[in-house]
Amino acid sequence: MSTLPRESAGTAPAVDAARGRAGGSGLVAVVEGVADRAAVLSAVGRALSFPEYYGHNLDALADCLGDLSWLPAGPVELVVADGPLAAADPGTHATVLEILAEAVAATAGTDRPLHVTLAGPAA
Repeated sequence: MSTLPRESAGTAPAVDAARGRAGGSGLVAVVEGVADRAAVLSAVGRALSFPEYYGHNLDALADCLGDLSWLPAGPVELVVADGPLAAADPGTHATVLEILAEAVAATAGTDRPLHVTLAGPAA
């Protein structure tokens, strides 16, 4: 079970709450419609404008999420509609949630703190 907060009402309410937390100085990014490892790796990379050196694998995902130095300073809000991935690939889903939770902890107290909200009902 993930320690990441979940907005069970879906993506739109989660995005609205993320915008409120980010205020005018933060980034709000959304990942949805992904049902496999390659898709989630690409979607997160695109949503957060990962640098060109991003390796599109789980280790690279963890490295980039734990740094975020290429982004402007300010809160980083990531909303992830994780239902399709949980249903199609539970192993990757669990690993991605672990990576996201570790990145939230790693960036807390920095000038680019990551906050992740899962959107939709729990799988």
